[in-house]
Amino acid sequence: MNGTRTLRVNRWGNGLGIRLPKDFAEKEGITETSRVEVSITDKGLMITRAKEPRKHIPLSERLKGWDSKPYELLDEDREWLNMKSVGDEVEW
Repeated sequence: MNGTRTLRVNRWGNGLGIRLPKDFAEKEGITETSRVEVSITDKGLMITRAKEPRKHIPLSERLKGWDSKPYELLDEDREWLNMKSVGDEVEW
């Protein structure tokens, strides 16, 4: 596969567009719904595949397999829990 192609720029609505050759798109994993980033560099225009947005995962799915057993308290936590009121603290 040749690494360079000359492409024609065409009007696309109010903007301009190019068509990516199939072999270029396949090599880069770009499909019809992919997102790309376009940037201007010292060498010219650069088109790269954009990172896919993070898929929303509901909290219930994220917590599957989470061990909900209480964790062992550290000594300083036990001391804090066993402290008696010394002033006007409000107890819950």
